[in-house]
Amino acid sequence: MALIEEQGITQVELARLAGIHPDTVSHVVHGGHCSTDTLEKLAAALGVDLGELFGAPADERSAALKRDRVVGAVLRELSSAVSSAVTHELSEHKKRRGPRKRAVEVKLPFSDTV
Repeated sequence: MALIEEQGITQVELARLAGIHPDTVSHVVHGGHCSTDTLEKLAAALGVDLGELFGAPADERSAALKRDRVVGAVLRELSSAVSSAVTHELSEHKKRRGPRKRAVEVKLPFSDTV
């Protein structure tokens, strides 16, 4: 991450400023995935907008890879949040509905069975 070098700080110092583990900073710097929350903490610690974390790409392929990493991180986080919300809503629905009643067997007058 060129911003770290520009600001003259170490990854460990950035981690301290962002309130995250140094291994997480190293992971992100080397192209690893992370949550948008982590990206926001890094941007705040560096005093830049979130988009500036990715700087000016060297070429179109680099830009596409960086964009895909950000989109992937956002989609993973969103997927997790949606999954949790759906699970919670289903649980609440079951609580409101109460226990299932057993079906009552009814003999119809025109039934062939006796």
